[in-house]
Amino acid sequence: MKKLILNIFFSLVILFGSNLCVKAVQFDLLVLPVDIFSVCDNYFCFPEVSNIVADDVIKNMAQYNAINTKSLTQMRDAFAKNNELKSKTQALLTQYRDKDKIDFPTLQAVANYFGVKSVLLINSYAINDKTDLRRNLWDILEIGSAFKLTYPFELKTNAVLTDCVNNLVMWSGKYSKDVSDTFGYYSAANQMQAMSQLEKIMMYSNETLSKNISQNVFMRFFPRDVRTFTMKSSPEQSGEDKKFVPNALQHLADPHIRKEFDESQTNSEFRKFGNDDVIYQF
Repeated sequence: MKKLILNIFFSLVILFGSNLCVKAVQFDLLVLPVDIFSVCDNYFCFPEVSNIVADDVIKNMAQYNAINTKSLTQMRDAFAKNNELKSKTQALLTQYRDKDKIDFPTLQAVANYFGVKSVLLINSYAINDKTDLRRNLWDILEIGSAFKLTYPFELKTNAVLTDCVNNLVMWSGKYSKDVSDTFGYYSAANQMQAMSQLEKIMMYSNETLSKNISQNVFMRFFPRDVRTFTMKSSPEQSGEDKKFVPNALQHLADPHIRKEFDESQTNSEFRKFGNDDVIYQF
């Protein structure tokens, strides 16, 4: 009888011990936007879109408690201590930004420097139907506003999760959003309107884009955990009435901004997905 009890006891210890080991698995991830070294470089002194998205993804990853990331400030401080690696990283990010090509040897050196095995690259740029030339979103806003030129523009965001041990792509996603207003224009006649454009981009990143990227990345590390979520095709299908809570820019945003943002989500949000992209309900 005692032997049977001991066997049961040790079996339970092994069972729960193995479960604890599984739950204790941690992954180290570096979220690297192409504009990480661009700090207040544009006319409006706005944060670059890739940095906005990367910062939101980093915050989302912290909520999972199983994926360790570094803040953009921590990464900049670390690069400042290694000028040679910083220079190579700048060249790597420029190549990826302009040509969608990844310099895996340099990326592996970056991963080793930060002690991680995976790097998430994020690139955001704007184009219109007149040309495929990739431009910075705020540069377009400055030029268009200065010369009173208005065109419909699309904000493109590419995210690539890389395995820096085997030098391969684990996942990639492409996202597209119409950043024009209800009249089809993208412009800002004054600083307040420019800040309103920034507010809409920050809402798009925080409420939709970064969440989707974060979930797809998490799925690659913990596929069983993520696949238990309820799937949906768009945020509106959840049936939840999400209350808008403005950030520090609330005093600069016009009341119609929220309406424009919601309409853009319904009309054009995520109409172009990569084959690997899946939206999960939070």
